[in-house]
Amino acid sequence: MKSIFTYFIRFVLLFFLQFISYAQEKTLWDYPIKPGNPEWKTLKTKKQMVEVCQIPLSILDTINTKDLVTVCLNYPMFNDYVAYDDERRGVSAIIKHINGFTELSKRENGILELIKAYSEFPILTEPQKDPTANDYHTPYKLPFLELVLCDPVFLNKMSCEELEKLRKTALNKYDSKLQNSDVYSLFFNTKKTMLLITIIMDRQNSETLSPEQKETLKTFIKNYNNCTPDLLTEISTIITS
Repeated sequence: MKSIFTYFIRFVLLFFLQFISYAQEKTLWDYPIKPGNPEWKTLKTKKQMVEVCQIPLSILDTINTKDLVTVCLNYPMFNDYVAYDDERRGVSAIIKHINGFTELSKRENGILELIKAYSEFPILTEPQKDPTANDYHTPYKLPFLELVLCDPVFLNKMSCEELEKLRKTALNKYDSKLQNSDVYSLFFNTKKTMLLITIIMDRQNSETLSPEQKETLKTFIKNYNNCTPDLLTEISTIITS
């Protein structure tokens, strides 16, 4: 009897733990109002759109950092940064005004989870033509994530080891994007990967680079928004050498 009772208790506990795990997975918070919803069409101003995209404090205070990264990357207006003359300023504005990103920037493990999410971010091999497909926004969210990682609020928190890990990860993404140029265009998409790698290399101030190469890195970072094809070619040679 004791053995049967013990097995029963174990079964109940296992079922309960699986139920909790399933419930947590299924209840990951999502934005209740976003483009495509009827309610979104009633919003008249950008301010209203930003307000409905703020995460409720009850969620923000309890959500774990890994899930917070997922919620941030699902931000409905992540593409707003392209409206800025400097895309980096656009991303900085999102980080500053959207409470999910602000909270993420304050968390001690925020940068670690961002780097992990970046390393696991998929590379598509075929263009997504159906706007309703789950993967449709994937090629557009990746460069957004790369610009987030470029922002000083996250970059300044990285150790030398984290910077090197991120550089290697970004270089792998760069190679993968080049192999799938039908999905990832050079000037809109792959250039952002180059920017991330270049900023990291500039911070590392590697002794293996010549003074001329270091100056080229700084020129690219400064003129990122209006760089020439020749400069991109120079940068590609430096970051892959």
